[in-house]
Amino acid sequence: MRPFDVLELEIFGESHSPEIGARLAGLPAGESFDPEEVARFAARRKSGKYLFSTPRREEDECVFGGCAENADGTLSTTDAPITARILNTNIRPADYGYLRTPRPSHADYCSYVKDGERAARSGGGRFSGRMTAPLVAMGGVAKQLLEKRGIRVAAYIAELAGVKGRSYRDKEVSFEEAQGCLSLSLPMLSRWEEAAEKARLAAEKGDSVGGVTECIAYGLPAGLGDALFGGLESKLSAVIYAIPAVKGVEFGAGFAIAAMRGSEANDPFIIREGKVLTAKNDSGGLNGGITNGMPVTMRVAFRPTPSISLPQRTVDLAFMTETEIVVKGRHDATVVPRAVAAVEAAVAIALLDAVLYSEREQRS
Repeated sequence: MRPFDVLELEIFGESHSPEIGARLAGLPAGESFDPEEVARFAARRKSGKYLFSTPRREEDECVFGGCAENADGTLSTTDAPITARILNTNIRPADYGYLRTPRPSHADYCSYVKDGERAARSGGGRFSGRMTAPLVAMGGVAKQLLEKRGIRVAAYIAELAGVKGRSYRDKEVSFEEAQGCLSLSLPMLSRWEEAAEKARLAAEKGDSVGGVTECIAYGLPAGLGDALFGGLESKLSAVIYAIPAVKGVEFGAGFAIAAMRGSEANDPFIIREGKVLTAKNDSGGLNGGITNGMPVTMRVAFRPTPSISLPQRTVDLAFMTETEIVVKGRHDATVVPRAVAAVEAAVAIALLDAVLYSEREQRS
């Protein structure tokens, strides 16, 4: 099952192939976006922007195709799909020969079982976090198209290395607050110095840490989504899980709502300035898979980077014996800071699809 109703998104290439990219079909003709703004958004995902990122440096210059050039430097969609191509200029495939001795918690073994000798032989291949670069590029386009419709998406780190920063579950987070933390060394609303120290101590020992990002979509109208498989939670989750290292997605109060009584968990409806709202937002802006007019709030859990320099147990598939492995190469001590932009991108693409589907239904 594809997660989209209107859009078609394909991401191609591998971590250490000559280039990676994406193809996005289904956008209405005549939609304009600024490629320089996409580049600024994509820079948040690049290595070196935040603490603890991989030493691998890529320029990630994105070249768009399938668009018409406007006099002001912006690009406009046509009836053709748009493409985004990114060159891989700093590749070292020889550092990643793990097909015979698969790395624990990587996709090495599973992809070998599925694809045999065709499995990725360099880095994480198509399972690598590198593949979020074209996802973020297309998400940058989606964010601009949503903003023209009054919808804004913002994400930040809510927890890193076990240090819990401020969350929307503690107090409402405005778009401006979420944007304000992006200039810090770690994009957290609070306690980023403490989180950085705990992550640093783990990295010094050759280990890695995970964390939680939160994402909020502001300005969504009520009525987007549907029931069952058409629910907006289903669509958002499907796209978010395309980000490597994601192990959990929650909406609103998430799993904490299971411990509440109905009288505590329910969000009472109220009228404010002629609009139907809810007095609180434990449902995360969604009822029955459909937006209710409140901000859509979600939490995304990321596992610790599985590539660590400590000795780990694995197997030798050639001899079917147990052995030990030390993973080499260039890796993030944590993927969470760079993943913030990837979460925003995934959410923006899923929401744009829901918006375009609603617009199409209204026209018919």
